[in-house]
Amino acid sequence: MNNSEVDNQLGTLSLEQLNSLQEKLKLKAAEKKQAIKAASKVPPRSQSDIEKLAELQGLDLSGLMREISKR
Repeated sequence: MNNSEVDNQLGTLSLEQLNSLQEKLKLKAAEKKQAIKAASKVPPRSQSDIEKLAELQGLDLSGLMREISKR
């Protein structure tokens, strides 16, 4: 989906629908941020925990390792 398709779909929504969509997106972003925060507080115990942590941050395993080394 490119920008013009998104613009066309959003253009058909009412102001109330757009506000509702914005609130849902904010809530979803806050939930994801909280999940990342919670996952990074507990040390990973298995390979799947490490993969889940990487996935929550939108990284692959090598990207996660680079991110950890920056800290």
